[in-house]
Parts: sequence; structure tokens; C-alpha cells
Amino acid sequence: MAYPLSAAQLQVPPAIQANQHIYSDYFDENFVETLDRNILQLLDRVWFRSKLVGFENFPQRNRPDRPLIFASNHSGMAFPWDAMVALSHLWRRLPNLSDLPRPLSAPMLSQSVLMNPFLVKNFWKKCGCVDATTLNFETMMYYQKHNLMLYPEGVAGIGKGFNRKYQLQRLATSIVRLGIEHRTDIVPFYTINGEYLNPHAYSWDWVNRLSKKIGIPFIPMGPILLLVLLQPWFFYMAFPAKLTFVLGQRIRPYELTNKATPS
Repeated sequence: MAYPLSAAQLQVPPAIQANQHIYSDYFDENFVETLDRNILQLLDRVWFRSKLVGFENFPQRNRPDRPLIFASNHSGMAFPWDAMVALSHLWRRLPNLSDLPRPLSAPMLSQSVLMNPFLVKNFWKKCGCVDATTLNFETMMYYQKHNLMLYPEGVAGIGKGFNRKYQLQRLATSIVRLGIEHRTDIVPFYTINGEYLNPHAYSWDWVNRLSKKIGIPFIPMGPILLLVLLQPWFFYMAFPAKLTFVLGQRIRPYELTNKATPS
């Protein structure tokens, strides 16, 4: 449930006020807790074996009325295991779950039947994800119950393939713009070994240009493609990469400009 708007927040554009339903649309905390405790934590401990580095003193907000923006590099080919594992590990480590970020995710995660695990309708939105549109991002900057998490590389990051491992794709600039506008800090963290979730999958631009014509953002070229043709659920497969998440130094983009902001 969203917090009531403060006097300052009442100055936001009507479109953002009208969009506040995204805070609670489909979001089911009981569903998230059941999924995490019964599936994700087990997978993490026995398969991904993730590790948090530098998260002992979890970053606190520089503004109580604005969420921090957590951002990381993205990879893995076809399924966002890096984000899921990071959030699952933080879930069991954070003493205050209000610090746990809510992710902004690519809209196609919800729109694609195949990307909703085992055909669970609105799976990602039930888990707390919000479609990463400009309006939704701006609206979530007024959400006080949780921080935010996003991957500025977007789909291009997760689909870059092992042939471009650790090569950052073009970053969305909205993260910097909203950090300046709302004078909130950006907290980078670095995902290590994400490329090894699927080290035998490769990506080429000319193939992806063809796949986009039929609504598929990229095609992982390699053995996984043959497996998916035999059984679509292999699309969720990931190798036991030892995922490591390293907290970086917070960035204060509003200190880099003299531009006045309305917030």
C-alpha cells in the first residue's frame, strides 16, 4: 500500500498522482515470501552460492522521503537470475525489509508468456516488479516503503552473450536525470560471474535484428537453443555460477550540476 502524499509531493504532476496504483497492482508480499523461502533460498544455497561483499553496513537514504536507486550491470542470457538471486540474498540478510529494493523490470517480462515462469500469470508483478517505463520510474520516486533497483543496460545487457562478457551496453540516462531531480543517491553494485550463468550462449546483432521482427529481443545461440526447441522450460536453465555482488561507492549526481530542481 502506498504512503499518503506529503505536502511537497502534492506538487507532482497529476499524471504521476494518478499512476500510484502501480505500487500495489498485483504485488503480493505473501507470494514473494513463499517463493523466496521455499525455492529461491534453496537454489541460492545449493546452486548459485551467492556472496555479498560490502553490504555489512547497508546504505541508508540521504533523503527520508525518497528511495535510493540501486543499479548494477546485467547479464545471464535470457533469464534475470542475477537480479533474482541478489534480491533473495538481501531478503535473508537485511534486518529491515523496508530497505529491500523493488525492481523496475523490462515490460516484456510481463508481456511474454514464456518469460513468466511455468505460465504463472503476472509472475513478476506479483513479486514486486514494476514495468520500467518513464512514467513508472518517475512515480516510484515518490514511493517510500522500499528502495528501488534497476539495471540500466536493460534487455541489451542480459542478452549480450558470452562473446561480449563484461562489456557494458548503452546505459539508460533516466537513472541520472531522476537522481538529480529528486536529489537522491545512486548506489551501484557490481555483479560478478553473471556471464557464467550461461557461458555457452552467444549473441550476434544480425540474428537479434531478425528475431525482433517476430517480437523476440534476442536469441541465445548455442546448445541451450537446441534444448529449448526440445523443451521450452530449458529456457530457465542456468549453470551454477558463483554469483558475487560487490557494493560500490554511492554516487550523488545532483552534486555534479548547478541546475535547479523542482523537488
